[in-house]
Amino acid sequence: MALRADARFRQTVVHYCEKMVEPAPAGWPVRKLLNQLERYYSAYMLIGQYYGWRNHGASVPNLSRLQATSGQSPRQTASFCATLEARDLICVEALATDRRQKILRPADSLIREVGRSCAAFVESYDAVTGSALAPPIEQDAGLLGEMIYLSATRVRGSGTVIAEFPMVLALSGYDCGYPLLVALVLTHYRRKSGNDKFSLTHSALADRFQVSESHVGNVFGRLRQAGGLVPARGAADPVVTEELIDEFERWCSAEMAHYAQLAQRARTLSDSSHFHA
Repeated sequence: MALRADARFRQTVVHYCEKMVEPAPAGWPVRKLLNQLERYYSAYMLIGQYYGWRNHGASVPNLSRLQATSGQSPRQTASFCATLEARDLICVEALATDRRQKILRPADSLIREVGRSCAAFVESYDAVTGSALAPPIEQDAGLLGEMIYLSATRVRGSGTVIAEFPMVLALSGYDCGYPLLVALVLTHYRRKSGNDKFSLTHSALADRFQVSESHVGNVFGRLRQAGGLVPARGAADPVVTEELIDEFERWCSAEMAHYAQLAQRARTLSDSSHFHA
């Protein structure tokens, strides 16, 4: 793919990884909640349904509609939404034209957390191509929410981007599995460039990503079984295989292209007054 062939590509992937492994903000662990694929996907669909209703005349974004598309069971979806509401990450509002209908409105803070990786991929695309798609998306949660809606619509029509990347997909299913994967990839790049390595001790990773040390070990064990890590050598840091690096770079390239196109579309719709962002 053309993005990977650019001399700037790998450095933008490094920068993306650095952003994704930043310590979580202090306070209630919203990042930990969303760093698991099923819960992330549910929040993603919640945001997409709200902006589809707000900007495009889609069906009312209520709990029953989300339960039909969230990927979790109805009970899990209801419990997840109750958690989000309790932490002011969504607001449950009555529809003005029908008070019996309860809208799930995502808070800007939820949109920005769910869209953190999406916006970072747009920034990476800008760094490779010289475009300037990321700043409006980063500054306006409404534009970011619209971009997520456009992506969710495409996902429902043609499937997820991540489905084509089996090791990335598998790791994302575990609590904080994706940031653990990113930490491994970042260490690979830092090792090759001679820079300080990211600490891969179980205690350091458990502290950073708010999971247990045994969970870190289990995730690494599953990745090793999947062929993503070279055989263990004593107490040395785990080392990723070239196959995993290739898959991760192809994943990043696909996500950069996906979200850059949608960022442009969201901005075009906003500029044409198609909706009020």
